[in-house]
Amino acid sequence: MRLTLRLIWVPALLVLALSGCSSIGSAMKASPSLANATGFADIPMPYLEERYVNENSHFMEVNGYRIHYQDQGSGETIILLHGIYSSLQTWDGWTAKLSKRYRVITLDMPGFGLTGAPENPDDFDEDSMVNTFAKFVERLDLENFTLAGNSYGGFIAARYAAQYANRVDRLALLDPFGYPQDTSWLVGFGTSFPIAYLAQWVQPPLVITMSLRMAYGDPRRMTDANISRYVHMSQREGAKPIYVKTLEMVDERAENESPLPFYRIKAPTLLMWGDDDPWVPASLAERWLNDVPQAKLVTYSGVGHIPMEEIPAETLKDFETFLSQGLTPFSDSLAAARENEPDRS
Repeated sequence: MRLTLRLIWVPALLVLALSGCSSIGSAMKASPSLANATGFADIPMPYLEERYVNENSHFMEVNGYRIHYQDQGSGETIILLHGIYSSLQTWDGWTAKLSKRYRVITLDMPGFGLTGAPENPDDFDEDSMVNTFAKFVERLDLENFTLAGNSYGGFIAARYAAQYANRVDRLALLDPFGYPQDTSWLVGFGTSFPIAYLAQWVQPPLVITMSLRMAYGDPRRMTDANISRYVHMSQREGAKPIYVKTLEMVDERAENESPLPFYRIKAPTLLMWGDDDPWVPASLAERWLNDVPQAKLVTYSGVGHIPMEEIPAETLKDFETFLSQGLTPFSDSLAAARENEPDRS
């Protein structure tokens, strides 16, 4: 069986390698062993916890998940939700400064990071993620807070803010996913047969590092620590089938024309978007601006899909402005945001 898997993966890996040869070295460097570098091995949880649990870490049992979260600072509460294949450390460029004035809570979203996945991948879907996050908030005994989310985490944040409109005081969405769109060829590749079937057991870290390179507007901003983190989390026990299921969820959502409930969002909403996002194009910002009652936009030239990770200082500055001044300093449309964009070259 394993020999068959390796033979079938060979042409797929050749395609990926030709598309991003510089990702190979990063994948090898991030892998703790040769078996991990081939994508067959898992990384034991003690190894991951040793590297990614710190003095701010806590664990909470919710809906069968053991949610890993970090809680630091005091004051008004801010909760930050990461996107697919990521983990709470994606917000590290924000949390150190924010926690000096606010209580900042970051969590490994259901299915990812140290939180991990349900035993049965069929129990993992959009509704279960929203429900689990809602129960997490209840367990923290929070009545009102500021919520921010990136990518798929932005979609979950928006769904929560629409469903629990009176709880969210302010909402920030960074390159949020959710509206119908064309998806990257990697989504089609990852959900195709036999790749989706094989990926239940083997996912070469090359796929992860190349996806990350594509997500950045400028791959030179990628750090070794972030590359290693993405690779390590992708090889947590149980991660592989959930990663496949996530791509299928993304593909289904991207083709779903059903109306979204974002008109119910009451919170002032700041959209923050990398202008060079290849995964969720900045042109989709207009859909959010049209549907969310109180929404403004800021864009970042030369930046990709994970702006708070790629340019933490600039995005944090805008987020802090939003916290202190609301939506007034920001633009009403994508065209205006691009016209006002400073030159970052």
